[in-house]
Amino acid sequence: MMQEMEHWDEDRYMELNTYFRVKIQGMIDSDPYIQDLQKSEGGLQLTDLISRMSATDQERWEEFIQLDRIKLYLDMQNHLEGKGTPYTPRHGFGNSSADSDESPSPW
Repeated sequence: MMQEMEHWDEDRYMELNTYFRVKIQGMIDSDPYIQDLQKSEGGLQLTDLISRMSATDQERWEEFIQLDRIKLYLDMQNHLEGKGTPYTPRHGFGNSSADSDESPSPW
């Protein structure tokens, strides 16, 4: 994990987080196949959404997941060391006052 830490880029993480938040909501709102899966007994799975993305977006998704793993590691490390925003069940490692914050919070 330490080697991956040098690849941490918070700005890129937030950029990809926002991109996929909008992208996935757009897919849910406009793709009849995705809408049918939502109504099906098995429901909609994340893999269903990813498989409907372009090859470029699938590469972006992989980059996002790698950054997300690094972020989780950093958040857990900070939590254990008593630094940063403490973990709460409602907000995870996010800001507990995110509702009043102007910036969008990551998933």
